Amino acid sequence: MKISSALTSTAIRQQPAPLIVGERLNVIGSAKTRQLVRNNDYEGLMALANQQVNDGAHCLDVCLATNERDDEKEMMVKLVKMLSGTISAPLVIDTTEPDVMEAALRQVPGRPIMNSIHLEGDGSRYDSMAPIVKKYGCPVVAMCIGPDGQARTAQGKLRVATMIAERGIPQEQLIFDPLIFPLGVDTEQVDGAVQTLKAIKLIKNKFPRAHTILGISNLTNGMKPAMGRAVKSCYLYHCIKAGLDCVIINPRDILPYDSIPHRDIIENAIFNRTPDCIDILVEAFTGEKLASQTVKKIPGKTASDRLYYRIVERIPDKIEQGVIDAISQYVGRDCKGMPRHQTHDAAIQVLNKSLLPAMKEVGDQFGAGQIVLPFVLRSAECMKSAVAELELHLSSTDQTTKGVIVLGTVYGDVHDIGKNLVKTILQNNGYTVHDIGKQVPIQKFVDAIEQYKPNAVGLSALLVNTSKQMRLFVEYAKENDLSIPILCGGAAINSGFISRIINDTSYSSGVFYCGTMFDGLKVMDRIVSDYDGLIKDLYAKLKVPVKKVTIDQDKIPRSSIKPVTPPSPPFYGAKTLQDINADDIWKYIDMTSLMKLSWGLRGRSGQKQIKKHGKIFDQWKQRIKPMLDPIITYGYFRCSSHGRSLRVGDQTFEFPRTTKSSHLCLADYFGDNDVVGFQVVTVGARVGDIIAKWNQQGRITDAYYLHGLAVEFAEALAAYTNNIVNTELGCKCLRYSWGYPSCPDVSQHHILWKILNPPHVTLSEAGQILPEQSTAAMVVHHPDARYFV
Repeated sequence: MKISSALTSTAIRQQPAPLIVGERLNVIGSAKTRQLVRNNDYEGLMALANQQVNDGAHCLDVCLATNERDDEKEMMVKLVKMLSGTISAPLVIDTTEPDVMEAALRQVPGRPIMNSIHLEGDGSRYDSMAPIVKKYGCPVVAMCIGPDGQARTAQGKLRVATMIAERGIPQEQLIFDPLIFPLGVDTEQVDGAVQTLKAIKLIKNKFPRAHTILGISNLTNGMKPAMGRAVKSCYLYHCIKAGLDCVIINPRDILPYDSIPHRDIIENAIFNRTPDCIDILVEAFTGEKLASQTVKKIPGKTASDRLYYRIVERIPDKIEQGVIDAISQYVGRDCKGMPRHQTHDAAIQVLNKSLLPAMKEVGDQFGAGQIVLPFVLRSAECMKSAVAELELHLSSTDQTTKGVIVLGTVYGDVHDIGKNLVKTILQNNGYTVHDIGKQVPIQKFVDAIEQYKPNAVGLSALLVNTSKQMRLFVEYAKENDLSIPILCGGAAINSGFISRIINDTSYSSGVFYCGTMFDGLKVMDRIVSDYDGLIKDLYAKLKVPVKKVTIDQDKIPRSSIKPVTPPSPPFYGAKTLQDINADDIWKYIDMTSLMKLSWGLRGRSGQKQIKKHGKIFDQWKQRIKPMLDPIITYGYFRCSSHGRSLRVGDQTFEFPRTTKSSHLCLADYFGDNDVVGFQVVTVGARVGDIIAKWNQQGRITDAYYLHGLAVEFAEALAAYTNNIVNTELGCKCLRYSWGYPSCPDVSQHHILWKILNPPHVTLSEAGQILPEQSTAAMVVHHPDARYFV
């Protein structure tokens, strides 16, 4: 069975499990939600809902019943209406009042989950809710509470589940909640956590078409956050092994099983293996050292050496204490808790003698091909934590910067992963970076230069057509005497491109090609230390570009390609597919592209990391799944070819013709009465939001991995769609995406959008697709179609 909102649908039985129900919009379990409800703060509740979805919740539990207010129905109706209009995730309506439940269900343009029914007392709760369940056909949480109260043993839970199942609600609609007590609370001398695990198995075996759910936070009531997260994550792992389908939890609390601290100790407590297992568990999370714990020894004669080692070898554990120890080394005594103004001289020494040299070593290793980019980012995260601690011990007058740069992605370009990496490296090497975002127009760059008075400005571009903005900026800088060094980087450009700009503009302040983030760092170091020498070297190395010859495209003869009889499509027009199982897409992933292009595993050091990153890929396949909202829009349309143009209805695409002897042009593959296919795919907006949030939080390695995998998932989704087209047309088709040599003009996306009108995907003014992890293509059925430049 599936649940849905106005924007998306999702299966209750996820592959892999579980369906994650975000728990924070529940006044019973969240103090923050209680405060928001108390203050009538709907904007705050919406923000909380968005956060839960961004963190990976498939759906949201909504419970607003509180003894501080008597208007639950009005609040529920208003909030559910707001959520349904803007939040993609389906809802779980959580109330004990039948009239509140039905009023909320009327507002939901989809199929939510009802929470809940049970058989406590005289069964009136069941009798009042069951008609609503049958009327709306919604799945419902059935709690294992019988006439005598909450069942505590596995057999008792199964017995109550059986009683509920026999009352007539279809098995597919039932989501049994076997319930859980806090860990260590066994009011009838039973192991509650173990009995619930057994109950999940028993219920799943007896009712295979039904589902199971657990509000797992009840297990950790009273625990401190770090301990609670670890215990919940460990218990959830065992619940899923037992067959659990759904979990009510804050998705942010879920830790990967392999990274759960004190896992053996937690499992001893869950399974009640020793009489003192709960005491040992509490002790493990109070900071007291246990005999079983071992600490990895960090090499180095001095604290400064050990701090250097932590940065270079990417060891974040206790790095803040490492900073304090290094300061203590230079001061000559313990500096923990010392006022900031007493330690700033030593803190500056730590920065200059430990941290900056460590990041230089990381850069040198990367430049020599000894380490791959993800390792650089992990070192950068360690550096960021170290600098954050170091700043506490610097006085405001002694906090220094090596230089200042304004950084942005040029106008029309929505990509910023490269810019963000440059920002990270520059900041961790002592520079102040003013990041003004993406799609930045020239005037915004100019305003930022005026405001921040930087040593340089950095421009980033991913695509060929947007890189033209770099030339426009250099021309503007010359005409208006900005006199500022300009750093340019991105996949779309090379040193020859920059050489032509310099030759054509004669911009004397310097335009510098930065192929990698460390190239940008080297240029900045020269700008602040030897600017005159840098300019001299720039013009000494400058190559005289080959003069481009302009050719009249319409005078190039047509190719020898002859149209073929078009296939018969199963329909004309557009079709949108939203119910897409991510597991069907993984086989289309280009692992070479993922590893080398998206995850940066190049050279000899990259080859050594392939096997390890294969395991990382398997982990990320599970992590990314709740973040994906894949949507496909594709279709078939009548078309006709006219020279270099392809007409589709009242819209016309124009393609360039090669100057080589073949004189190829995409329009040549079609005849006067032909068929063309188009497709647009997207992974959804959620991934981009999470990447942005993680970058802000300093989780740059996670953001990097997620960005790369999302890009390749979008490509795999496009290949999956192309396979659908091949099957429907009965021939092998080739797809061409705008931005590549055969159809370079991405502004033609605006024409495609008028034809296909894909939902949940928009365009920038320059024609780039939003969300970024999306692709568009024209599908050509001609058997001789090939890629060409």
